[in-house]
Amino acid sequence: MTSTFERPPAPAEFDPLSDTALRDPASMYERARTEQPVFWHDRLGTWVVTRREDVDNVLMDWKSFSCKGNGGNIPVPEQFESIVTSDLLTHISVSMDPPIHTEMRRVAQRGFLKPVIDALEPEVVARANRIIDRFADRGTAELMEDYCLELTTQTLMALMDLPDDLEPMMRQLRDDHFAVMASGREPMEEPRRSEVWTRYTNAQLRLRELVRERRDSDATDLISVMASAKNREGEPVLSDERVALHLAEFSAAGTDTTAQGMANAVIFLSRNEDQLAQAQSDPSLWTRVFEETLRRRPSAPFASRQATRDVELSGVTIPAGDMVWVALASANNDPGHYPEPKKWDIHREEPTDHYAFTKGRHTCLGQPLGRMQGTAGVRTLFERLPSLRIAPDFEQDFLPMVMLPIRRSLAAAWDPADNTQ
Repeated sequence: MTSTFERPPAPAEFDPLSDTALRDPASMYERARTEQPVFWHDRLGTWVVTRREDVDNVLMDWKSFSCKGNGGNIPVPEQFESIVTSDLLTHISVSMDPPIHTEMRRVAQRGFLKPVIDALEPEVVARANRIIDRFADRGTAELMEDYCLELTTQTLMALMDLPDDLEPMMRQLRDDHFAVMASGREPMEEPRRSEVWTRYTNAQLRLRELVRERRDSDATDLISVMASAKNREGEPVLSDERVALHLAEFSAAGTDTTAQGMANAVIFLSRNEDQLAQAQSDPSLWTRVFEETLRRRPSAPFASRQATRDVELSGVTIPAGDMVWVALASANNDPGHYPEPKKWDIHREEPTDHYAFTKGRHTCLGQPLGRMQGTAGVRTLFERLPSLRIAPDFEQDFLPMVMLPIRRSLAAAWDPADNTQ
């Protein structure tokens, strides 16, 4: 065990952007969980927590591990500060603690209630089929852009009831929001920084217009639900700026992460033909396909917090004020909890027993949507193109961001004669 305030260094194999880690994020932690389950990473300036039990403790104890540190270090270029202030960025949902986080969540969750999401599923399936129609006869596709991201973007458009002419803006916003959020630790160079911030602030202004237009709406789309929420005095609960900021968050979190999950599911199915055949013969298994994918390879490999007091985890004392990253990919593959954790197995007893949506007060607000569209998207793809497979030696093409490495391409092929429509 280490003594108080020592900073045990990261193991040599901990390199989140290495080819090995991008191929399988969980592979970095097999030795660390046993030998040094909590360690310090100098370059990232954070503690990394690897054991499932410790990860659970961090996520459930919001008083000791605050989210406030997640939004306070984003540098806003001076020319954009009048539109998106540094103070506004401290109100992103992943950087708020109760009670202000509870207030936002209470407003937004009405747009993600099960009846709302269930009613959206037929539209998601219909859009998935229209997207597949575009490439079904080709026999090949670049799945990330042609299908996964296309479907999640269109789902977002439906959820927010956005006009078609805003699709390019929302498509770009998903990438720009992640770039802005990551800029505190992964700075952007010019001219990219100005280009990203120009697009980002323009999108914020357009979303604010939509919020103002729907302040008195009784519709059930997400923008109307958030814009029309009133307090006891009859005033809007959230400002135009706050609602627009959260919509930008949802545009990123609700598209890339689910698209990554869908792509990963296709990869696992291509490697496990027996389980693919089982799902194709028993449609009830598609939900398990997506859940097991999220367990084995969560789209977001980390969640971050900031210690508010000195806290001991696995014999290591984390000083107050230090950042703490919980390794979700490690917790999801901890052999102390999961039998044969590296095996992709859609028949696990508790398929939803994982941390892909984190846990506690910051459990992903959009998880009902993510689960529905991820499952529906993968199911529809294989219903239409049952022979679809990924090449065994496919290229690992990622946008290298530590908190959310984004797969940019995934080539797939199938027999066009198998198209079921």
